Amino acid sequence: MEEKFLKVIEMFKEKTKKDCYKISIEEGEPSILDDKIGGKPYLPIGEEYPKDKNGEPLALLLQVNLKNIDLEGYPKKGILEIYTDKDVDYPCQYAIKYFEDGLEYQTNLPNVDLSHYIVKNSLKINLTKDVCYMSINDYRFPKIMCDIVNKIYETSLNNYGDLDDYFGEFAWYDKLNDGYINHPITLGGYPDFTQRDPRFDMNENKDECLFKLDSWGGFKTFSIGDSGILFVLISKKDIENSSFENGIVDWDCC
Repeated sequence: MEEKFLKVIEMFKEKTKKDCYKISIEEGEPSILDDKIGGKPYLPIGEEYPKDKNGEPLALLLQVNLKNIDLEGYPKKGILEIYTDKDVDYPCQYAIKYFEDGLEYQTNLPNVDLSHYIVKNSLKINLTKDVCYMSINDYRFPKIMCDIVNKIYETSLNNYGDLDDYFGEFAWYDKLNDGYINHPITLGGYPDFTQRDPRFDMNENKDECLFKLDSWGGFKTFSIGDSGILFVLISKKDIENSSFENGIVDWDCC
């Protein structure tokens, strides 16, 4: 069974392989124009600073200049920004902004209290092209996995329960997890969840993951609830049309 399951892992990785950018932290204090997590945003003159439902300024979570990104369907320029409420409420209050770069920008920006935020200070980031694979928690996973297992083992499984019953004491879940490790912070790629994939209950297609931040992924810098994961879901069409404001920012934790 072990040898056959290695083929399952290989086929699963090949079927779900997807380009993304992994995000790592760099030394140095970021400027307004730098790619970063947290800090002061690039806000063109005439644009209003995003606010929560109480009129309080949101906190900048991510800023990326897309001229540094080469992903299918993504615009080749412009600055993408993701904001959330500073206290990381649930449900999340958020705003997603997309601006032309090279414009005159504001420097007199509000000071946001980050004492309860995901990150306490601004971090300069580096983006490196990478590949990732579908999470076990993705709503599409059972069908893809069952199709592969059925082909290799000549079975007729349909769901998680069937997989557990068929493999019995063979820890297929752990074996698959050991077969690949996705980077905890990515632009593009796949989301991950500590609980149920919210797309089970959505009436719209949000199958692209604009941004994922897994606070359990080895970075002590970030805190989202109890080892939570923040994710931004969006449709492929909205990415292609640069309609990033239609994305959904959400998070869950253990």
